Amino acid sequence: MGEHQPVCIHTLTADDLAMMNALAADHRILTLIDAHAGGDLGRVVMDGVGNLPKGSVAERALFLREQADGLRRLLIREPYGDPSHCINLVVPPASPEADAGLIIMGTMGYPDFSGSNAMCTVAALVKAGWLALKDGQSDLSLETPGGVTRLNVSHHAGELETVSYDALPGFVAAEGCWADVEGWGRVRYSLVYGGVFYAVVSATDVGLDPARTPTPTLTQFFSDFLRVAARQKLHHPVIGAMPPLSLALLANPLETDLTGVPVARVAVYMEPHVICRGPTGTGTTALLAWLACRGEIAPGSTIRTISPFGNEFSGTLSATNIAVGGHPAVGTRITGKPHLLSPGRIVIDLGDPHVDRRELEPILVHGED
Repeated sequence: MGEHQPVCIHTLTADDLAMMNALAADHRILTLIDAHAGGDLGRVVMDGVGNLPKGSVAERALFLREQADGLRRLLIREPYGDPSHCINLVVPPASPEADAGLIIMGTMGYPDFSGSNAMCTVAALVKAGWLALKDGQSDLSLETPGGVTRLNVSHHAGELETVSYDALPGFVAAEGCWADVEGWGRVRYSLVYGGVFYAVVSATDVGLDPARTPTPTLTQFFSDFLRVAARQKLHHPVIGAMPPLSLALLANPLETDLTGVPVARVAVYMEPHVICRGPTGTGTTALLAWLACRGEIAPGSTIRTISPFGNEFSGTLSATNIAVGGHPAVGTRITGKPHLLSPGRIVIDLGDPHVDRRELEPILVHGED
């Protein structure tokens, strides 16, 4: 844990409270800070959500998934959001080792972890003054459903330069899988866990180049492919049964840049029909695990992962002698740079037909609640 007090929720400003009290009884306000990391937008919900049960962050995420999924659905659909957005709900941590708790939501459900979203959340916490960082290097920890993740933040003159974190262990769960995909033939892939499960496909196997293939073509391939591959049931050796497969990664063969650093050009896809703007943090972990399993990178290697849009993260294969539930796994360290976009508020009218009042009203704060 860094030199910070754990954050808490319900820090609405006087203006927020005045606005909320002036609204009709069936209106609520969410306080947000939008940020992006690698081009992928993360909406950080700073306040307006309460009445979650006690327990670990994983237990609170389970509560939301099973009893209050209306918040996630609201913010990933028009008119309140978009499928390409991920939602990051800041909650008090249960672990004494953590500075903040983070529940991540998106079209994929409630992932154990997300690197780009952790970066966006750190940027929002610093912007809001909930985490005070000194110039230089600072360490902090986030409790997510996957456990406590330690992050290192480079901070100078009030600006975040980079965020690095030690990712959840990554591993190849299954190799040599095949999907018979109409229009594409037999597609070989591996099931790889990088904080969430990915179907990883070699670009040369399907004749697509993430750096050059038009986005609509990539989207069509991924959509057709996952329609078949998602039939395979997913099982984590510790967690157990997992949600259906909704993420895939297409990877070019490794290249080398002018400084001798390996470069992987990748495309990451998220249902429905979203080509991620960045290589994503969990995607970079999954790629490192896949490359290590194939013997293409050695322990200690650092690679650059670059998306079709030119956005990049770096990832280091930091450990190869670990296991998850007896399954061989790798440790990775991922680095990227988050950028703040804007603070804002969303007014939610519980009478709006786009709003699931039954699932939302119990968890949304009203006025002085």
